[in-house]
Amino acid sequence: MPKVIDESKIFKTVIEMLVSRGYEGATTKEIAEIAGVNEATLFRKYGSKAELFENAINHQLSDTPLNRLVYTGDLEADLYEITAAYKETNRQHGEIIPTILTELPRHPELKGALNILWANIQSVAIIIQKYQSGGVLKKESPITSLNALIGPLMTSQMFLRANLDFPLLDTDPAEHVKDFLQGRKN
Repeated sequence: MPKVIDESKIFKTVIEMLVSRGYEGATTKEIAEIAGVNEATLFRKYGSKAELFENAINHQLSDTPLNRLVYTGDLEADLYEITAAYKETNRQHGEIIPTILTELPRHPELKGALNILWANIQSVAIIIQKYQSGGVLKKESPITSLNALIGPLMTSQMFLRANLDFPLLDTDPAEHVKDFLQGRKN
């Protein structure tokens, strides 16, 4: 009977090693040892180190709050949900995204690791675009609007994650949405 492969353990190991050591420092040999599988099994199942990492990252990011957002027709409620989903996704998986974005210029073979993230960004941009098309939000690039909405959250969460020794206010999503809408709501 073939050994059952615990894919979640493999993926967890990949993510932990990527975040702590970077792509080059995370060896498939050590990943296999920690996950309790043979290194050859990793290559048989995933093809290459890059594909293993892509699978692990996309698996981690596939079921995040950002992945479950839908257009409801209630602008403030949807923007609140976007900001709350971003904060929760960042809380759960905040190390993965900056790490992969840092590694990508040196390792373009990891581009596929951003598939789920890019799909999430596009779905949020579509929600914003629907409000722009309906004349409720100022017309500008939906990505520009999205950056304006989550950029301040991203910055504050980067500082919080860095454990800096000075007080930072955690952004309240409801207040943040009100601030965002000043100058953008038609």
